Amino acid sequence: MNLLKPVLKIYGFAVAVFGLFRAVLYFLHRQEVVNDGVSTTCDVLSAFIWGMRYDILITGFIFLIPYILLVIYDFTSKSILKKVVFWWVFILFSLAFMLTAANVVYYYKFYQPITIKTLDWFDQPATVFGMIFQEPRYWFMFIPFGLIIIVFYHFLKKWFTQYQPANLPVKKKAFIYFGMLLLIFIGIRGRVIHWPLRPEDAFTQHNNFLNELKLNPVFVFEKSYESYLKDRLHPIKLMPTDQAVKFVQNSLHITQPVNQNPISRKVRFETIPNRKNVVLVLMESMAAWKLAYFGNKENRTPFIDSLFKQSIAFTNMYSNGVHTYAGIYGVNFGYPEIFDKHPLKGVDIKIYDGLPQTLKANGYQTAFFIPHNKDFDNLGSFLSKNAYEHIYFEKDYPKDSIRTIWGVDDHFLFNFALKKIDKMAAGGQNFLATVLTISDHGPFYIPDYIKGKTEKIRATRFADWSIADFMHKAAKKPWFKNTVFIFVADHGEGHNRKYPVPLTYNHIPAIIYYPGVQPQIIDKMAGQIDLFPTLMNILKLDYVNNTFGIDQFTTKRPYIYFNHDKIEGLIDQTHLLLLDRHKTIGLYHYRKGDLTDYKDKEPEKRTEMETYLKAHLQTAKYILDKDLQHP
Repeated sequence: MNLLKPVLKIYGFAVAVFGLFRAVLYFLHRQEVVNDGVSTTCDVLSAFIWGMRYDILITGFIFLIPYILLVIYDFTSKSILKKVVFWWVFILFSLAFMLTAANVVYYYKFYQPITIKTLDWFDQPATVFGMIFQEPRYWFMFIPFGLIIIVFYHFLKKWFTQYQPANLPVKKKAFIYFGMLLLIFIGIRGRVIHWPLRPEDAFTQHNNFLNELKLNPVFVFEKSYESYLKDRLHPIKLMPTDQAVKFVQNSLHITQPVNQNPISRKVRFETIPNRKNVVLVLMESMAAWKLAYFGNKENRTPFIDSLFKQSIAFTNMYSNGVHTYAGIYGVNFGYPEIFDKHPLKGVDIKIYDGLPQTLKANGYQTAFFIPHNKDFDNLGSFLSKNAYEHIYFEKDYPKDSIRTIWGVDDHFLFNFALKKIDKMAAGGQNFLATVLTISDHGPFYIPDYIKGKTEKIRATRFADWSIADFMHKAAKKPWFKNTVFIFVADHGEGHNRKYPVPLTYNHIPAIIYYPGVQPQIIDKMAGQIDLFPTLMNILKLDYVNNTFGIDQFTTKRPYIYFNHDKIEGLIDQTHLLLLDRHKTIGLYHYRKGDLTDYKDKEPEKRTEMETYLKAHLQTAKYILDKDLQHP
């Protein structure tokens, strides 16, 4: 019966490690439980007990084949089997522990468990690991992970050295080992009867964080991979395509598309063109909650706060997604991000008909300023195929200006951009210059003269100071008086989450400023996808709108959609709907901070919102699948 000892020790060690990381995750986010006013200590304990069920499931899943090999070894005494099992167990459990440690960091950043989505960035391992090693906030998980791996190797070596085949009658040994195998299978199923344990079985409590706390990160990662494979074999079908297209056409008031793209429509202006230059600034992580207008008392953004009052400012603007590439995609090309599909990557890079294409067709020069490596998120290839003529990136900057793995800081980048803009303007040709900032993203570079209580506050203040310095210098340029400046966040940042996704990650500020602008607050629901057609109204340039965006000056949308990786959101002034590929997660009265799920209590509103969201996503997928997004 010697086999029982190493099996129980491995199970015990694995479950203890998974539980330790779960405890760390709870400690970091415990305010989500304290602040909900509903959850009790019993709810927390229940989450940890449920978590053990998922941990035992994953432990059994990893250990099943090694166990069978150990049983064979027990009957045959072939030493090679014990060596194979040792390395199998050490390597796979080490990877499981690493993923669990990474989940703590990932959840800290994105407020959701780690999924296969993270592999989108592993074509740039130097950048990913550089960010981790340059960001001290991430070390707190990888140091204990390293210690755990060392201890695990030591004990595993000791257990397998001491283990020898049991000296028992064959029938008795077979009976015992079969019984252990049966227990492992029950552990993998998570229950004795009914269906095996599923992710949705964890969502039994009012508090979403406690529900996600139960899940083992390896289990979530594996399930996300299953979903990925299913999507490849069975493409997403939210509703019949013809119904979806007709619904969207009605929503956008399209009676006759002007080309094969079913949402294409000709936009004409009855006035002469107002050919202004365009400077588009995509502000890294500049969530709405950081601005004074939205209640922030920390004075993080004094210049942006002042600009907000002097401009056309949007108070209900939502980002396309929660990653920088989604912001670039939404602002420039006007298409929604469809679940966790990376729109800038793929064997066949798609060509769109958005902001840079339209302005280039009207004689504008186009330039994009990237602070870091152009290959990250495939930015260089995608943007160069999509009408950005000049792309500046890390190799164009002096080596001593590179501050972190993310390249140059905002102050340097703006000064660099000013010099290039001067050259573009010198020829008398209009220009579009897009600047992607980075200073509000860790690892941070913050000059000593930027003060603040915390590193995060100082980082945002440095980003704001850099914009102020840029605008003060730009105001002295001859091209300034004929230029439209658009400041919009690429996405927000997690803060005080109440719902399954933190709205603060998608609720962002957007500002349109130009000399002589009449200040205006636009409270209508808006998305990054609307900035292109709204800008065209200012420029008064006739064009064909092949995007999902609307002109916020002349049109009102009932809802705006946004993405949070595997979850799609739809929001209006009162309601929030969250949807994954297969079901509606919830319907909430978010303005009131009400945590009640109304999807079954308000079926008509739920159906209306579901139809709107599914129709737009399905239509976008149809257009992209048929490659109709450009004329």
